[in-house]
Amino acid sequence: MKATAILAVLIAILISCGDNPSEPEEWPDGAYLYLSSVFPDTALSWSTGGSILLFSSYAYTSRCILIFNGIDDPVPIAASNMDESCGPNGCWSGEQGLIVYTTYNTDSTSTVRTVPGNLGALLVVISDGRNHLHPTWTADGDSLLLCSYVNDYWGLWKTVYHEDSLLTPAEFYTPLNDCLRPSYSPDGQWILFELSYGSHSDIWLIRPDGSDPHAVIEDSCDNIHPCWGPENNWFAFSSNRSGNYEIWISNLDGSSIIRVTDDPEEDIYPAWNPGHGWFAFSSNRRSGGGNYDIFSIDSPSY
Repeated sequence: MKATAILAVLIAILISCGDNPSEPEEWPDGAYLYLSSVFPDTALSWSTGGSILLFSSYAYTSRCILIFNGIDDPVPIAASNMDESCGPNGCWSGEQGLIVYTTYNTDSTSTVRTVPGNLGALLVVISDGRNHLHPTWTADGDSLLLCSYVNDYWGLWKTVYHEDSLLTPAEFYTPLNDCLRPSYSPDGQWILFELSYGSHSDIWLIRPDGSDPHAVIEDSCDNIHPCWGPENNWFAFSSNRSGNYEIWISNLDGSSIIRVTDDPEEDIYPAWNPGHGWFAFSSNRRSGGGNYDIFSIDSPSY
């Protein structure tokens, strides 16, 4: 309880959530400061309806996942004293009412856990001695998709979800490159993910049955942190195609790429609000250094 109170003091809530959050000082590109703390706030995602923002920040002695409803102080969902991370939109299942995430163990392996969105009991669902990242739910919440590190690559693995025993993921897609931050389209027809070649990353799509894997954003730029929009045929991502990392959106064939943010500093981890349509994203534009705050910006016309 004391640690939570300390965290509440450290995190300064600057504006409240709504259809379009606003704050008196507007940045030149139309962004507003949404949430600030003395720690880097990154890895953003929304609840199914877009009313609660999840993000990763330091609390206690490690990185924790916190939830923020735009009004009250951010609250750690687990506070396990282990580094916690979660994926983009899709890590919170509306059907199950559960947030799925990863914790890192002292033996350098990681486990996948769930916690109810109302902050109930934690449950370990995958613990097999491997490393796992970015677990996410299918659109109907009956299965999990995650990144597992096997044979020197992060591949996409799947497992049907049930509560009564540990889950055993099966390999779904490993193209001898690293697959990161997967998520299902709102209609469940596509899986969006980041494919990393080491020196840079591209944005790929694949069908849930494993067919039609292909790049949708593929060039010499670094294209990272893909996130679905409220509709099925648009997604957001961060890219350095303009010289530094900005937030962009694209349609599913990559024929229309539209810039969302414009600032000399880095804008990363876009989270396109599924209920209201605006963006939350992480940026170091306020500090000009390594500390990332959370900003908001309207969706562009597309």
